[in-house]
Amino acid sequence: MFIAKAVAATLLAGSFGGLTSPPSGDAAAYEKQTQLEAKRVACMMERGLEYVASPDPHYTWQPGEKERLAGDLEALRAYRAKYGFGVWSPNVFPKDKVVNPVQHESPNNKMLMSLSADRLKKWRTADEACFSQAVKQVLGKTVTSQEDYHDQLQAAVRKSLSVLDQDKQLVQLGKQFAACLGVSRTEPTALDGLSHTKIVRQASDVAKKAWKGELPKGNIETAIFLPNLKPAEARPYLDKEIKAALKDLECGKAFYPAYSPKAMEITSRVYQEFGREGAAQAVPSRIYHKLV
Repeated sequence: MFIAKAVAATLLAGSFGGLTSPPSGDAAAYEKQTQLEAKRVACMMERGLEYVASPDPHYTWQPGEKERLAGDLEALRAYRAKYGFGVWSPNVFPKDKVVNPVQHESPNNKMLMSLSADRLKKWRTADEACFSQAVKQVLGKTVTSQEDYHDQLQAAVRKSLSVLDQDKQLVQLGKQFAACLGVSRTEPTALDGLSHTKIVRQASDVAKKAWKGELPKGNIETAIFLPNLKPAEARPYLDKEIKAALKDLECGKAFYPAYSPKAMEITSRVYQEFGREGAAQAVPSRIYHKLV
């Protein structure tokens, strides 16, 4: 089971079918990311510490992903009919790379595991300082840590997406979408991912009940727990999730084709500004929670 820090954000995964991909501006974003890593290497070397540049690998499109990003109903329906929103499907299909993509491992991990506790603490403190310095030099932004960087990125996405709540076409479609779902929220950005969020919370509740260890201290109400169930145990939950995902899609069949392209274009611009390739790529957690 993983423990995650929740971020009160608009969930994009609703329209993106659980997976999102890099937009056209990724070449420039990746170049910034490469520059950031080069600055971190130089900074750490000046401090007499080792750091290997580790930009995220270029993203590989999966079949149907571009279509889902554009709000294509058939592509979304095909995905949701098998994976739902992508919440319980990683448990049910543990070897399926669509919902369990290969994770990028930092080349620094092996070195870090060899450090003593004191040296590791020193290294992490230096790395945070070097990261902040690199962000200032390359992006012109002031951040206090890598977590602060991601928090600012998510906040910028939320703020930029808020303009869609003033879009007259989307507002009207949002009212129809909400009426069909039987919910009170009608803002486009709130509706996109609303049904998904309910499944995420359900999965978190199941995980907390199944967890036999001591829960972490802090505000448990805002923590998201990802369950570690076997395929047969998770299958009934996925079946219900699929029904909810297909109902959400049926209710939003006019909303998603209008909303998704606009949301992705906005998110792409923000990610490029922050030097990140792949706006909310691969895993929904990159949008609404961070592993800690």
